[in-house]
Amino acid sequence: MTENKEQKREDMIGGDEIAVVPANEEIADTLLPKKEEEDELIVKFRKPYKFEDYTFTELDLHGLEDLTGRTLTAIEKAFNKTGVSSFVPESTTTYAKIVATKVTGLPAEFFEDLPAAEIQKIKNAVVGFLYKDE
Repeated sequence: MTENKEQKREDMIGGDEIAVVPANEEIADTLLPKKEEEDELIVKFRKPYKFEDYTFTELDLHGLEDLTGRTLTAIEKAFNKTGVSSFVPESTTTYAKIVATKVTGLPAEFFEDLPAAEIQKIKNAVVGFLYKDE
């Protein structure tokens, strides 16, 4: 009696063969639509930001890749002059703004009037870059 209840695979799919693809990342990557890879060193602003005669929609922090030990020392000295106290200075928005000023060439005033959410994105990008290999 059990034989009658069981259906053969060919009966269920009408005799057509179905390609069976092994599940692995390589094949899944080719079948799924490609996602745009985000560049962690490009901070995209939620809204355009006007500064002086320019409108910014993003901030390029690729200059982080060119930082040297000497530059980091200068950044630390500038941070210490601000009077902000922290056990982990590189995790502060003040430190991030100093770094961003160095790597973008934009004046400090640019960062002072940015919305808080954008400053947080910049801080996260700086901290992420500094700690990425740990």
